[in-house]
Amino acid sequence: MKTENTIDRGRPRNADIDAAVMKSALKLLRKIGFRRLTLDAVAESVGVGKMAIYRRWPNKAAVVMDAFLTLIGPESQFPSAASAIISLKLQMRLQAKLFAGDYGKLIKALLGESQFDEELAEAFRNRWLIPRREMTLDVLKAAVDQGDLRADLDLDTVIDMLYGPFYYRLQLGIGTLDSSFSDQVWSAAITGFRASGS
Repeated sequence: MKTENTIDRGRPRNADIDAAVMKSALKLLRKIGFRRLTLDAVAESVGVGKMAIYRRWPNKAAVVMDAFLTLIGPESQFPSAASAIISLKLQMRLQAKLFAGDYGKLIKALLGESQFDEELAEAFRNRWLIPRREMTLDVLKAAVDQGDLRADLDLDTVIDMLYGPFYYRLQLGIGTLDSSFSDQVWSAAITGFRASGS
């Protein structure tokens, strides 16, 4: 008879276990921090063997990032709007709201810990930062196609100029993060990036 610790690798993942592991990982992360977090502690709190977690994730950084993305990933999507440039403005407001709340504290903590943990740094970069840059890049390309932004722009630099101030304020705790701030950043940047006549 097979126990939780001897499940075949080919067996489908149990969504309930996945959800319980991710919930527990975030709870422990908030309580004791990433460095003290262990998969042993997560497994014990969920009531499964550690190997049940390792069959799903390669390390604690992967668990934390999956939990993080499941929790806040949908909160940072680009809303539907009349134009790409307005969708960008609305998404930046969502980003400011996200960073100003409890989720922002979690992002700040993960960014801080990623300076000391290469697995977390890689997971944060590959699972959070790069996919969101790619989404933003698609929106900016659409804005160029719609005639709202200049075609000669380096869009990676545009992304840095739009979102860099959010991470600056989040990390340093200087200034507020709200829709007024995001609108000012959007307006200042877009004014310089607009196509002539738009």
